[in-house]
Amino acid sequence: MTTEGIPQFLTYQGIPLWRHVRVLQWALQIVSGVLVVVLVTWFFFNIGNAINERDIPYGFSFLQRAYQTPIGHSFIPYSPSNTFLYAFLAALTNTIIVSIIGVILATILGTFIGVARLSDNWIVSKLATAFIEFFRNVPLLVQLFFWFYVVLALPPIREGYAIAGRLFINNSGVSTPWPAAPSAPAAAAWIALAAFSVIAGVSLYKRLTRRETMTGKTSYPVLYGAIAAVAIGIVSWFVVAAAFGQAPLVISNPEPHGAFGRLAGGFTAPAGLIALMIGLVMYTAAFMAEIVRAGITAVGKGQTEAAKALGLSPLKALRHVTFPQALRVIIPPMISQYLNLTKNSSLAGAIGYSDVTNIAKTMTQTAPAVSIFVMVMIAYLAISLTYSLIGNLYNRRVRIRGR
Repeated sequence: MTTEGIPQFLTYQGIPLWRHVRVLQWALQIVSGVLVVVLVTWFFFNIGNAINERDIPYGFSFLQRAYQTPIGHSFIPYSPSNTFLYAFLAALTNTIIVSIIGVILATILGTFIGVARLSDNWIVSKLATAFIEFFRNVPLLVQLFFWFYVVLALPPIREGYAIAGRLFINNSGVSTPWPAAPSAPAAAAWIALAAFSVIAGVSLYKRLTRRETMTGKTSYPVLYGAIAAVAIGIVSWFVVAAAFGQAPLVISNPEPHGAFGRLAGGFTAPAGLIALMIGLVMYTAAFMAEIVRAGITAVGKGQTEAAKALGLSPLKALRHVTFPQALRVIIPPMISQYLNLTKNSSLAGAIGYSDVTNIAKTMTQTAPAVSIFVMVMIAYLAISLTYSLIGNLYNRRVRIRGR
């Protein structure tokens, strides 16, 4: 290729700019970026004009006003005299806790069903297949209604089931004993020390694992790590109790009160929360099971055969050989399911549970809808990006280990 007759400023590394691959790539990215900025600016500019022309209220000054509306269930203390902002945070806390617990339970159940799907036992394999096909192909909203009406079919509070006088099951939910903090400073101090005990136990586990790998001597890292964490936690409990003159936490038991037998004390999971958790976990676990199955089958059969040749049992071969390699295939699509579970929790309003979307919809009756749902979108975006970040960091770590 010759560049004779072409000015020097129109060439790069001796190649005309319109033929250089790197120049073309950068030019395409710059043009794409400019177009995206222009389209986004045009979109929000039109929204702003429409809001002004139609006198649609907006702004965030309402956040400091008293909400004056009760919330059916909240994991943090709440009263109607609290502000809009606090009510929004209480609803957001409900969504975050539901998503975290749902992700943990769905991962455990999905992994179990996915492994069972590959079992040599015909009955176990077919049962797992039936679970996957049923819960994956029935719409989530239908499942939520089903589980909600199952809970509502339980006896009323006064005729509900009472197990050992501590666990109460009725159509309003499930009430169980729950830790309560007589003193917030004492509870905070012990929780901090308990977190330190967990960190110490994990550090000891890693150290003993490293020594076992280096020397070949059995060091029981799981056992000693757990003992260290529990021992430090117990000692810190007595230290905090002696320093503050009372136990950091006590057990609050649910007890019937009043003529209608309303339960006070402990923790009550309302019917909406129970139905939401069961529906989300079952539905998402069905998809996760297929991801786990695909990840395991992606590992070459030679790996499993080599593990059997070394005398490893099928369970040990799965734990130490197959599953660690399958994680590189499993984690990326699993992150997508975590995000789907979080976003699907917005269906909670259909069964009356107070998640952030349901409370935001109620807030629009006395506050600007545009501003409120901007907050909701930002909240879901922040939760999703957090899951993506954690999952991608773990995925990178797994890939580095597998090299």
